[in-house]
Amino acid sequence: MIPIIAAVAGVLSALSSISTLENTPAPAASDSVQPNGAGAPAVAFSDTLNTALKRVDDAISSANDKATAFAAGNQDVSLSDVMISLEQANLALQAAAAVREKIVAAYTNVMNMPV
Repeated sequence: MIPIIAAVAGVLSALSSISTLENTPAPAASDSVQPNGAGAPAVAFSDTLNTALKRVDDAISSANDKATAFAAGNQDVSLSDVMISLEQANLALQAAAAVREKIVAAYTNVMNMPV
């Protein structure tokens, strides 16, 4: 795993450990609206984040494989395919870094809240 994804995974595990510290369930309001639609199952934030990180890691691995194949002289891989896949991986990594910064900022804000 690349270091930035490992850092995001570390922050994610810290956030999930914080959420498990809460032993008392929140009081349910009788007129509450389900945030994800009518009767749809809830999707955990950690699952969504892990899926997104796996997609970023897959994009980076694919770009690396194409670049390695091109450098090895594989005629089936064109330079334009390599450049496009590298740019897609770069954009995915930049997006993951931006999400990581937002998560770290949110974590810092939560930890700095007075109890």
